[in-house]
Amino acid sequence: MVKVSNRWLPWLICLALFLKIIFKRDETSRRGNLVETYRTEEEQIEAIKRWWQENGKSTVFGIALALTIVFSWKGWQGHQQDQAAEASAIFDNLLVADAAVQRDGSSLATAQHLADTLKDRFAGLSYGQFAALYKAKYAVRADNYAAARAELEWVLDQGPSVQIKAQAEMRLAQVLYSEQEYDQAAKYLAGLADTGYAVEVAELQGDIAFAQGDKAAALAAYQRARSLAREQEAPVSNAMLEMKINDLSAAAVAVEGAK
Repeated sequence: MVKVSNRWLPWLICLALFLKIIFKRDETSRRGNLVETYRTEEEQIEAIKRWWQENGKSTVFGIALALTIVFSWKGWQGHQQDQAAEASAIFDNLLVADAAVQRDGSSLATAQHLADTLKDRFAGLSYGQFAALYKAKYAVRADNYAAARAELEWVLDQGPSVQIKAQAEMRLAQVLYSEQEYDQAAKYLAGLADTGYAVEVAELQGDIAFAQGDKAAALAAYQRARSLAREQEAPVSNAMLEMKINDLSAAAVAVEGAK
């Protein structure tokens, strides 16, 4: 199947409308070509006049409609491009403000304001959805897990891209774990095992198992997380994960020794 670029779509619509009008047949045209039917120049002129009287209005209307479609399409495209450019500029400022927040806690109010603006004005764009992710992060920073959960659920309700969806679900699972809603958190983690968050998923599954008193399952999950981390192209050392494994391994040895 031939794919048509969006930039050519309005022109193809115009062409289709114009050809439909030009090649519309009446009772006379069905019997043959109009010009060939008449033998004299005067008859040809009269035939053209009659054709124009019968079809002129629809021809002009069709051309006007086609031009309207073209310019409306171009206007819409221009609006979309302007929207994306404005959202991109605001998002760049948000990244700068967030870097300051992470560095020393400054510019938090600015970052929150920019995130609010992006979400409110550009909810239909990925920029608005990323803004909600930042709002959720700042809510967690303030120990407001209910607000963070609301932001992450809002992102998922927007039908985001695969990447944004996975990020929102991973963060939501972490928030649910913090709220001790372990079963709900586990449900989100189950769908993330084959994503780029496999290491984080395995570690959080270990945290959930440990919180529920299943130390054996927790140790197995932590060891799986470590194994997955070592398989990454650029392995990152996780001191906290190593500490969890060491503590549970030592506890397991002690239990075995006491038997």
